[in-house]
Amino acid sequence: MNYSLNIQIFTTWIILFIFCIFPSLCFDPKNETDNFNNEIFSKYLGKGYDILFGYPLPNNELIEDPGIREVILDTTNTINVIQDFTCKKDEYLNVIESINDVMDLAMENINIDDLDTNIRPFSASMPYASYFTDLEIKKKKYAIAQNTCLHSYASLNLRESTKTMNKNFLLDTEKLPVLSNKKEDKCSKILYLYDPNNEYCLNSIKPWIEFFQKYGTHLLLSAHFGGKSFNSLEITMQKSEEIKIYKYKYSIGNVPYLNIFKAPSLVLDIIETKINRKLDLKKKEIQNKKEINLDIRGGNSFDGKWNELTYEIWKSSIYSNFVPVYLDLVSLSSFMSKNKKESYDIALLYYNNLYGTDKENLYLSQNITDVFSKGKQITGSGKGSLILSCPVGYIKSTGFIFFYDTSEKLKNLKNGEPRINIYPCHNKGEYDISCSYTTKNDNIISFGWIYCVKHSFIKFETIYKGSISQKEKSLDIKCSEGNTIAFGFKMKLKKKENLEKIKVKPCNVGNSNCSIHETKNDSDYLLWGFCVPLSFQTISSLQVTYISEKNVTTDVSGTCSDIYINKNDNIFLGFTFSFNNDIEKVKTSSCKANSKICISKINKKNEKHYIGMFLLCRYDGNQKKKFKYQ
Repeated sequence: MNYSLNIQIFTTWIILFIFCIFPSLCFDPKNETDNFNNEIFSKYLGKGYDILFGYPLPNNELIEDPGIREVILDTTNTINVIQDFTCKKDEYLNVIESINDVMDLAMENINIDDLDTNIRPFSASMPYASYFTDLEIKKKKYAIAQNTCLHSYASLNLRESTKTMNKNFLLDTEKLPVLSNKKEDKCSKILYLYDPNNEYCLNSIKPWIEFFQKYGTHLLLSAHFGGKSFNSLEITMQKSEEIKIYKYKYSIGNVPYLNIFKAPSLVLDIIETKINRKLDLKKKEIQNKKEINLDIRGGNSFDGKWNELTYEIWKSSIYSNFVPVYLDLVSLSSFMSKNKKESYDIALLYYNNLYGTDKENLYLSQNITDVFSKGKQITGSGKGSLILSCPVGYIKSTGFIFFYDTSEKLKNLKNGEPRINIYPCHNKGEYDISCSYTTKNDNIISFGWIYCVKHSFIKFETIYKGSISQKEKSLDIKCSEGNTIAFGFKMKLKKKENLEKIKVKPCNVGNSNCSIHETKNDSDYLLWGFCVPLSFQTISSLQVTYISEKNVTTDVSGTCSDIYINKNDNIFLGFTFSFNNDIEKVKTSSCKANSKICISKINKKNEKHYIGMFLLCRYDGNQKKKFKYQ
């Protein structure tokens, strides 16, 4: 969306009318007054600029460049202006296929001093995030074209401007703490997103983050003012390759419209529509497509009729409405003492990692139930050893293998090994795709569940504990700082009882720990769960529901709600297991994500079975649920 200088529409039309009728009388920029110039230039020059949240390319959803921050230098009578009207129009279409293409285009619009290569400029802005989703996640491709008109170049007289530097900026700079990488290690990104006021962040990185949010990361020292347009159209991968190879076939130099995709012959060829339809119907269909966009910065929109603008009309309107389109930036560390410069670099990288859009940050900002629905649940069971593997294209994030020793000899030992135990399935790296438990004991029966994900950065923290020592009077598992339990359970089985007598309770979702109090020597205990970052939305609105029943002789089903009518009753994760009273074989299966019902099928009908089912549901006060017979 282009900037406005509050010039009356009537006046603008008069200027354009004169321009069209008498080209020789076109508006002369040299007749502009110094006061008018200073009002425009002072709106931007001398202010801070946020290199992460800023976005210098046109975008109709942005009223102002979101990177502009508070005044750092007073620009009164300190601006030098050179006026030189010139325009550049793309002659051929170009293609963007990745987020790096977008960043490269944006970087062409700024001149910046040395910047850490780990910093991704503009990556915290809304348009960048939108392109990231389209290009990196949805794998879309776009044909683009740009037009640029420069009206004037304005710069600060630094010798004069620094005499009137914002005193609050100087005071805030002096208050900034000196950082070291060791301090920032304790204030992790996850911890800061959840609680920036915690003891590890409050007096170290937080003041720097607040400083950047107030003053930006750089100073806007000078700029070319004018206008810029940005055309984009979604295309197929095949068409993307064709445009890159045969660019000459897609000449746009003679298209009269500012929105080049108003040219039917060009667009019809790009989107590859069939030629057996009437041209006017095709044109109407194409113009109504949402993927055709024209974004403008600078120039006039003429009461929302920007889609009808010709290039020449828009070009002439730059004289009366120009904005910064090429920015010259200098680091704010230039105004800091030597001991603060290194801290600035540390803080800027942290700021980038905290808010810059990448796959990890995009993932952390999602609703946790959406994240769960994109993974794969794998279950398995057997006698003795057990291996669980993720499908092709997925890696292991978390899980467990439960095993039980059916030996009568072990059952009668007073201080023997525990009969129930868990092997945790930790994520061990980006190529870790399986979880395995190995034993030579023929008396072992086992079942397991693992959760698999597509991206290596989705690492849920696996926590567990078993009753190892008779001296322990309680058991506790706890998430690391900044994480919370998303799924977990605790188990108890008396040493002399069989598995169908096992007692199971779910852990509370949203808590940092799960505990068993007052353990006894005559029983074995287990705790297991996995933790997710607290930054995930809606995690506190979930609960783990456990449904169980003994002596079941037919298939059963479990639900999150007795009356399931909408998405709030969905099962987000879950699995079920069953075994007969002789414990000859365990059967297990996963519950489909976002389903309303989970079915547990037993091995043999008419035999008595124990069935257990874990469901991750919306919180309902932990009401007790029962199975329904199939």
